[in-house]
Amino acid sequence: MNSSALDDSRKIEEVFEDSNEDSEPPIRPWTRDEVAALKARQPVVSLWRVLGIQVLAGVLLALVSWWLGGYRSNVVWSALYGAACVVVPGALFAYGMGRQVSAINPGVAVFGFMLWEFVKIGVAVIMLVAAIKVVPQLSWPAFLVALVVCIKLNWLALFMQGRVKKNVASDNR
Repeated sequence: MNSSALDDSRKIEEVFEDSNEDSEPPIRPWTRDEVAALKARQPVVSLWRVLGIQVLAGVLLALVSWWLGGYRSNVVWSALYGAACVVVPGALFAYGMGRQVSAINPGVAVFGFMLWEFVKIGVAVIMLVAAIKVVPQLSWPAFLVALVVCIKLNWLALFMQGRVKKNVASDNR
């Protein structure tokens, strides 16, 4: 290698070293009070509350679909089964994660999370495939609307739970 190439590579290394030093703040361990303050600011997510909201929405959608569908029972059962395709796997996941809270080893906790997530996905797929056999005269619009609404309620419930916690925390100051 010639000397100009070495000079250029040193200049590049110096530029990267300078930029890394300036952009990254020094790392320091958190105190117990800082960790407690972070936990207080973060809302606790209750999976059972989300499932309760999904069940309520599924029942309301079944009633609305019964009214809009001309008072036919197959429309109600289709909407209820669509909601159940979200709620039942979610309940299995919440049950499994409730049992995993006491896992001391992080590896065991991650494995438990993945296991229960796979159980949830497997049960959901089985329920979706079995929909044609389980619900006689399946009403696809009622089934799909209930399924999509209950899936989307995950995000709404999580958003609303965070907003309620923040509002309550700001009122107590």
